[in-house]
Amino acid sequence: MLIQSQLEKLRSYYRKTGTLPTYAEMQEVLGYKSKSSGYYLVNKMVQYGFLRRKNHKILPGRNFTGLPYYQSVKAGFPSPAEEEANDRLSLDKFLVDKPNSTILIRVKGDSMTGAGIMEGDIVIVERTGGAGSGDIVVANLEGEFTVKTLIRKNGRLYLEPANANYPVLDLESFPSHSLVGVVKGVARKYGLQRA
Repeated sequence: MLIQSQLEKLRSYYRKTGTLPTYAEMQEVLGYKSKSSGYYLVNKMVQYGFLRRKNHKILPGRNFTGLPYYQSVKAGFPSPAEEEANDRLSLDKFLVDKPNSTILIRVKGDSMTGAGIMEGDIVIVERTGGAGSGDIVVANLEGEFTVKTLIRKNGRLYLEPANANYPVLDLESFPSHSLVGVVKGVARKYGLQRA
């Protein structure tokens, strides 16, 4: 599809420059002979949500950075595949609610395997002042990060692993401790060589 190939060129340009080309620059970037061809393409891309306009500028639209998104796939018996993606989805927008207070941390160790957090995974951590009992958190214990489930029992805070090979930690037994934030998601790349 022509619009997809032109969209890929615009995405590539955007990754390199951090901006989208003007109508005049589109002639060179997309190989057009006139500005009107660029204007026509922009109108189509605005219609599909790939681009938007603001104050005579061309900006990325809601579908510009996302990947094709299908509503579901069965994990049981096969079902007919849909021809087209229903929408586009940006993993940043899906996994990160508050970008200004979110950090990523790579997991070392296997103390949370029972919660589906494996060594080498990246946890998405939202720095927040309010972690509740039962939240999976990242804590700073005397200068070292650990990921565990925060448990409040009898007025005390504990860090509970999701692996029976590790002990429950009494948070207050560490002279220097703080909660870094609450784990909001986990990213795992299959085929990743774990060190």
